[in-house]
Amino acid sequence: MPLRSCSRRHPSLSSIAPARRVVSRWTLVALLIVLGLASPARADAADDRRALVMLRVLAYDNHLGARAGDEVRIVIVFPSGDGGAAERARWTSAFANARKLKVAGRPVVVSTHKFETASVLDRALTDAHAAAVLVCEGLARTIALDDLAALTRAHKVLSFSTREPEVVKGLAVGIVPGTSRDEIVVNLRAAAAEGAKFDAGLLQLARTVEAPP
Repeated sequence: MPLRSCSRRHPSLSSIAPARRVVSRWTLVALLIVLGLASPARADAADDRRALVMLRVLAYDNHLGARAGDEVRIVIVFPSGDGGAAERARWTSAFANARKLKVAGRPVVVSTHKFETASVLDRALTDAHAAAVLVCEGLARTIALDDLAALTRAHKVLSFSTREPEVVKGLAVGIVPGTSRDEIVVNLRAAAAEGAKFDAGLLQLARTVEAPP
């Protein structure tokens, strides 16, 4: 279900511009600013920032229009149990501003899905017409990453994580803690398999990773 609006505002991000072949210097600076905001003394502030970076990353996908349709739909997939419920609440709060924003001129719709089986998730992705999936902490303990990646690739849904090992193993994009600020890590092979084609401007800011041979 769509998330309710949150009172906190990010005026400079009220409309996230579409990705272009030539990305302006100011667009790159804007993403750097989001990545480099004050250190995450409060976990919710860090998650708010990571959610905004995920939306920025989607704006750099030159194939977003073909994958998303009229709305950019993001599904937060969380495991069952108390830990999963906490993850759902965590990211529901972080994405609360999303309904105020636009990515490539399209409104953002965020929903949640409690993982039960791969077949149920398969149907949920079909029903949601999702453009992206956020893989919550603990989900990889209930479904193998290979199986999860097979679903995101079949549905052409861009996968996000906040854990770099999951990106190395086959998810597409990670927003992960770095030495002094969060970093964007991209598995280019996985992203391409999920139907994304990132603008060179994003790749100037991201670090690419791949599965070991």
